[in-house]
Amino acid sequence: MRERLIRRYYVLLETGLRPLVKTGASPDAFTFLALVVSTISGAFFACGKIAAGGVTILIAGFLDTLDGTVARLTGRSDRPGALLDSTLDRYAEFFIFFGLLFHFRKGWMAAVVLVALMGSVMVSYVKARAQSLGPARTVGLMQRPERIILLATGSLLNGPVEYLFPGYPDAALSVSLIILAILSNWTAIHRLMEGRKDLA
Repeated sequence: MRERLIRRYYVLLETGLRPLVKTGASPDAFTFLALVVSTISGAFFACGKIAAGGVTILIAGFLDTLDGTVARLTGRSDRPGALLDSTLDRYAEFFIFFGLLFHFRKGWMAAVVLVALMGSVMVSYVKARAQSLGPARTVGLMQRPERIILLATGSLLNGPVEYLFPGYPDAALSVSLIILAILSNWTAIHRLMEGRKDLA
């Protein structure tokens, strides 16, 4: 189901991007733009603008899907571009989580943010390391799109939940981060166990 939805999404995306590709758009430009928007998202979180942080996370996630699609449509898919994309994706996550860490700096949620950051980085690392050693499957629930959607959902629901339950500030965002911390680390461990089987 997930793979089918992703394929449909990219088919629609390619259709919409074809006119833009004819202008000579560079895939690397979208990669850097996604990083800039992610940095802005982290700044919003640091300033307590949670809903704005959620919106910009979604925008950054959308932009991150454009670079690979533009690369395929223009015939510029290459290893240097893939390396740049993967590297800047990790920087983007760091900037977002740094903003969240600053926002929660005075409470126990700061520890949750750090654990969520650890899990998010390790999910990507285990996949990259396993596939560099040989054929290995991509398994687990909390891949990057799911992490973005979960964090954005918690951010966008944060205001309404706080309005309904004024005694529980940042409840929706906190719950999404707790879920992210648990599931991302579980995904990393799951990938490690399955990767060992694939490489044995």
